[in-house]
Order: sequence, then structure tokens, then C-alpha cells
Amino acid sequence: MKPNSIFYYIMKTKLGKIGIVWRNEDHKTRINEIILLPLSINSIKKNYPGARKKKNIIIKKILKDINSHINGKKVRFSLKNLYLKRLGNFQKRVLMRTNKIPLGKTLSYGTIARELGMLKGGARAVGQALAKNPFPIIIPCHRVIKSDGTLGGFGGNIGLKQRLLNIEKAMSEK
Repeated sequence: MKPNSIFYYIMKTKLGKIGIVWRNEDHKTRINEIILLPLSINSIKKNYPGARKKKNIIIKKILKDINSHINGKKVRFSLKNLYLKRLGNFQKRVLMRTNKIPLGKTLSYGTIARELGMLKGGARAVGQALAKNPFPIIIPCHRVIKSDGTLGGFGGNIGLKQRLLNIEKAMSEK
């Protein structure tokens, strides 16, 4: 991948800044990563040397949809623009299962592990796969919680996880 073939775009939301790092591949826009809090240009430049700020109609639409979701509107996210090639097989299986969790609902790490045929240590492995989810909100890893009903992790920001769950619960009750 050429260093100048990676781009980013950042939008302010009521939850803070959200960035999308993307590329063009085979004449298609592919999202490498969605970055939630904390977000800085320096972190993007460190992880994606040579990345350039650039507008893109598809990326702007996805960010608009994310913002609408955060503002309590039901949005159906598509996975078609996600760069899924960057995922290992196990992480992809975990993320695809997580993507099927309905709005306003949660599942435990252990439940997902059992559904994927894992026994001992499965919940921890699922948690690790979700901790590295490059597509938060679109693939709703915030809907996965601990078996005791507590939230578990979320990129170091449990408050953000709780806020997303509260927004979605309110949407599902309408």
C-alpha cells in the first residue's frame, strides 16, 4: 500500500470527535478504521504514516449515518465499505456474530464464545477480538457485556459504551 493512498476524515459529534481512516481499493472506498475517543491527528499520523485529510462522498455519508445513530435515529449500517481483509478469521467470526445483535439488546462475551463453539477461555478470546474491533458503532461491539450484567471493556471508555447503550435502548423502545 502506498503511503499516500490512505486518507482520513474527522467529524465532531455529541460524543466527541469520530474519525474514519479509509483507502481506495479497486476503485472502491474501503474503511480501514473508525476511531472514537480519544482522537488526534497525531495518532492517525502515527498509525497511518502519510495519511492525508480528504473528503469523500461515501465517507461523509457513513459519518452522517453514525452521527444520526448517535442522535437517536435508527440507521441500518452496511458492511460493504469495511476493509474486512484486515481481520483474522477468528476476529471476523466474532465481529460478524456481534453485528447480528439487535438494537437495544446485549449479549455476553461467554454467549458469543459458546455460539462460536468455544469452551474454556472463550469469553476472554471474544473480549480480545472485540477490543480490537476497527469498526465500532457500525459493528456494535458496545452491545457485548459481561455475563454478570456489567459492561466489561470498551476501548478504555466505559462511559461511552454506557452512553451508546442508553441511546440504543431509547431507540428500541420507540
